[in-house]
Amino acid sequence: MNYKPNRELPQFARECKTLSPSKLAEIVLNRRNEKITPQAITMWFKRHAAIYQQLAKELVERLPTEKEKVDASIFERKQFEQLPSVKTWILEMNARELSRDTISSKIITLRQLCEGRFPMLKIDLVAEGKMSLKHPDRLSLQDALEIIMTLKMKDVDATYFKHVLKDFLLSKEVVVGKKIVVGRSKNYGKLAKLFVERSILNQMLSWIKSVNFEAYVVDDFMFKTGTRITATLKVLIENINFQEHTMRVYDKARHSLYPEGKEWEKYIPQKLWKNLMRLMGEWKSGKIFQNISHDDLEHLNREALKRFVPELEPKIHMPNHFWRHMCIQHLLRATDWNYAVVAELVGSTVASLQESYGKPPQEIVRQWGLKFMPTLEASEEMMPIQTIKRR
Repeated sequence: MNYKPNRELPQFARECKTLSPSKLAEIVLNRRNEKITPQAITMWFKRHAAIYQQLAKELVERLPTEKEKVDASIFERKQFEQLPSVKTWILEMNARELSRDTISSKIITLRQLCEGRFPMLKIDLVAEGKMSLKHPDRLSLQDALEIIMTLKMKDVDATYFKHVLKDFLLSKEVVVGKKIVVGRSKNYGKLAKLFVERSILNQMLSWIKSVNFEAYVVDDFMFKTGTRITATLKVLIENINFQEHTMRVYDKARHSLYPEGKEWEKYIPQKLWKNLMRLMGEWKSGKIFQNISHDDLEHLNREALKRFVPELEPKIHMPNHFWRHMCIQHLLRATDWNYAVVAELVGSTVASLQESYGKPPQEIVRQWGLKFMPTLEASEEMMPIQTIKRR
């Protein structure tokens, strides 16, 4: 029988419960011995939008009963996002003005939780017989608690999974209360021990300078302002205040409030200022860093880490971001662990810094106690003694 898409595609889609172009192309090859591309099927669906919508409605909206087996086809990306509960959740997240990446990450995570498959963790709970497929529209609080417990038994940090499940269940108007407490992740304070002495940092910067002057200035800028690499490579000459030796940068922040990045004023130390002026030369506008890429810089910083801190290098996944970490670590020590001051200088929040760098060392807290607690005694001694009359 010859392949006729008007007849074949709707039929195969219904029989195999899929709208995936790649899967349909494979089915056509197996059943009609005709090779077509997934792109051809995508284009056919675009030309026949009404048929596609009808098929999507048939395949997606057939909610299984409590006892009916969940059809694995619902986990195909486009079908999953059209499930009533997921679709409503997506609309609500958009209304909250979450970023596209954040929404995408949550959808992927929810799909993994319902499928019981976590590729990055190399875990498949369904294949292991530890859970069955869960339909999002029927996902209950009990289901969520069981999934969380199973992951924790595998020593998985379930913090983000709990966050996604709680957010989704609240969207479904399920009363969650304190039955799912997100709390702190296992990574709380994960950067507390990522500290390199200034003398070693100076050696690293000196070596980078000998290889590439612009790379050196970029790293020095991140170290002395705490600016992230993406924002650093976008800084503009037009945003420099030449009188005050300051600069406006637009760094990462909550997308709903600052879709283009939050504006921060950076104070430029004298030596860094001179190097920036040298690098710009006669330029009057445009990007300050025009001849260095993110990847080139990452390669160079990785090499510097291997040369000067080989014991730490394997633990540092983002070599460029290393310089922001060092800025924060050294500022925390210089300000006697004043998180509020450091957060304002580097462009962050107190909560974010505490999440990443943990609480101050106990020795610092002890010194604060010795310094500040006696002031309470001093004020008490100034108070006049009053006699209490008994009745």
